[in-house]
Amino acid sequence: MKTRTAILTATLATLVIFRGWGQDTRVAENDLIVHEWGTFTSMQGSDGITLEGLHHEEEALPMFVQNYAKASGDLVRDGMLKKGVRADIVHVTEKMETPVTYFYTAHPQKVRAKVVFNRGLLTQWYPSAELRGPNGGRVAPGLVDMNRIEKSSLEWDVDVLAPRQGLGDLPKVAEGDPWQFARIPDSNAVRARGTETEKFLFYRGLGLFTLPLKAKTEPGSRLTLANDGRDPIRHLIVLHVRNGRGEYTYVPELPAQESLTVQRPVSQDAPAVKEMVKGLKETLQRCLVAEGLYAKEAEAMALTWEKSYFHAEGLRVLYVVPDRVTTQLLPLEITPAPKEMKRVLVGRLECLTPEVEAEVVAALRDRMSQDLAVQEPACARLSKLGRFLEPNVRRILAASTDPVVQKSAREVLRPMEARIPTR
Repeated sequence: MKTRTAILTATLATLVIFRGWGQDTRVAENDLIVHEWGTFTSMQGSDGITLEGLHHEEEALPMFVQNYAKASGDLVRDGMLKKGVRADIVHVTEKMETPVTYFYTAHPQKVRAKVVFNRGLLTQWYPSAELRGPNGGRVAPGLVDMNRIEKSSLEWDVDVLAPRQGLGDLPKVAEGDPWQFARIPDSNAVRARGTETEKFLFYRGLGLFTLPLKAKTEPGSRLTLANDGRDPIRHLIVLHVRNGRGEYTYVPELPAQESLTVQRPVSQDAPAVKEMVKGLKETLQRCLVAEGLYAKEAEAMALTWEKSYFHAEGLRVLYVVPDRVTTQLLPLEITPAPKEMKRVLVGRLECLTPEVEAEVVAALRDRMSQDLAVQEPACARLSKLGRFLEPNVRRILAASTDPVVQKSAREVLRPMEARIPTR
């Protein structure tokens, strides 16, 4: 009797142990939280037409980041293209920049993540992932016409490490590199191929589509914003930076199929950009937290894009992309399914004012002058446009009937290879 009792007790204890282990396993699967932030950048002329040519990089990514050109065999080493081989892309209207995906869990576990970019080509990512190129086909060198791209995708198989594990294995980046800002959140590290460790999944891409926000610009920095989508657009920030000064206007929401007008010139007594940015960063971070990001995630995003969003000259609108649009353009599947998944993508819409368009016309005309005193300031004005030079010039080339301006625009565009980013 005592023997049977002992066996029964041991059996029950074993059942409890296995039952408890099973509960812990379920917790490990179900406590997974996934958060993501990123940016869609586009540019529109004063008439609200979305412009092509927005594929140029603002800052080089770390050398360890993977890219389409490497995957297609165009690169040999150190970011240098093979002679005679080009990886060009044409007809780009949207630049999807720096989505980063964070994982939070109390338990280490294996996770599979798949992101599909509809109407777009995924061009950069880290850590290593399986890339399905244009329309799910093989990745190959040569010209990529966005008109022919239906979708591309990336799939990661990663180990989500235990909290605080693997942080000493993160790849080194240069001091002050914006990549460091994305590491601010207290997320778990992820590891691919047993060696590549980071605090997030990173990817970027180029697309040919138009987001639901349209902006027509009139003289005096008067913007008419129209929401052509099915969902309200929340947290709009109309920001204008000019000659080292800046001002912004916050609009909580623009309902679907409605429009509003905002006048946002930079007044003579506007604060210096550095002073303006202090309040603007706080405003943006509050908006991101209200949409579901953690405070450190919102801080990471604001710091990553501070220079580009807040200090760069120009008139722009920042806003939260509706969830439906994000899901349609960029579906993300996580296996096992997380307990919570929150994605916040910010739209950045650069708006060409009639005044700036007139300045670009004058600069294109003056760069053809034989007088260096006229030519050099014109070239400096064009150079100041940075990565937005190509869409600016394409806008003028399409709108101007002046043969001198047209010739100048073609000369400026000719050396601009629409190369897929390699860093």
